[in-house]
Amino acid sequence: MKKLLRIALLICFAAGLIGQTGRDAYRQAYDVWQQAQTNLERDAGTGGPTQVAQADRSAAAAASFQATRMAYLKSSAQEAAQRRQLLQKAAIRSAPDLMPPAVAGFAAAELQSVTRAIAKFADDKDRAIQQLRQSMERERAALAALRDTIQTRQKAVAATSEATAALDQSRAKAAQAYIGQTSQFSETVAQMEKEAAAWANYYDQLAEAIQGANAPALPPSNTPTAVSAAPPRNTSISPVPLVRYIGDWTYPRVNGIFHGAQPENVELEVHEMSGHIDGIMEARFKLSPGGATDPLVQFKFSGDITATPTQKFTLMTTDGTPGVLELIPGPAFNLLEVNFQTDPKANKIRSGNFILVKK
Repeated sequence: MKKLLRIALLICFAAGLIGQTGRDAYRQAYDVWQQAQTNLERDAGTGGPTQVAQADRSAAAAASFQATRMAYLKSSAQEAAQRRQLLQKAAIRSAPDLMPPAVAGFAAAELQSVTRAIAKFADDKDRAIQQLRQSMERERAALAALRDTIQTRQKAVAATSEATAALDQSRAKAAQAYIGQTSQFSETVAQMEKEAAAWANYYDQLAEAIQGANAPALPPSNTPTAVSAAPPRNTSISPVPLVRYIGDWTYPRVNGIFHGAQPENVELEVHEMSGHIDGIMEARFKLSPGGATDPLVQFKFSGDITATPTQKFTLMTTDGTPGVLELIPGPAFNLLEVNFQTDPKANKIRSGNFILVKK
């Protein structure tokens, strides 16, 4: 589930942050990214802490651009899939059985029979016969009109069938084109996911290189070791920068990502000193029927940074219930996944999993 959350977040968070997934949105995000990294590489060797912060801002802007563009591409892929479904729906065809062939044959036979009968009485001068002949003339006219109507409909059905067949072929070709378009969108999104990870790694290494290039030189080996004037960027053994954990975080108001209990709002503070983490979290959840009756969760946590991306800490709620908290870096620099679990307690929410945004 956590893996799915990280993948889905690249779309949902960008949509909530920017409010749209159009081409203009990701182009604006691209401009912000380019402005954030202006002269960054040129000044990397001389800028010091200022360029370290710029590298972090550039990384966040790059992640925002990647997420926004992927949201646009996936939205376009969904639209293409919907158009393909519309094109694949069967066309409404004329029903030829509304005038079955038997009716046409019957009308033709009756017309011929009436015509022969009229011919037999053509020279008869009897008044009654002449009246019968006039009646048969009207019947022949009606049958002729019916015959002409049947022929006209048969021609119309044939023409409609040909047009429908041609339309079906055109729709099939168009639907096939949308299938190819959807596939291309999916391939592009997969490539961009790899690209986003590469950019995040690039800015991380660049920031570390800037810090290393501007660190004071080490004293000679025969003199006492001096205290460094500039602490390393990551003073712990964490494989990712501490900025991915520390700071103030909140749950987004729209398009929030969660699993299990649904948060209404979450506030998280994380502090670090010499590789030791401590912090507090306050959260309010939406209650479900038959579940917990208390929507509030409040606890403190602490622990040392470890050599894994997922950092685990012990927690203690305000009512004395122990538990465990996990902090997991999100797909962008300003995103953090939180997963907590406490010992069972009556009417209390004991677990949660959601994504927070850095303030």
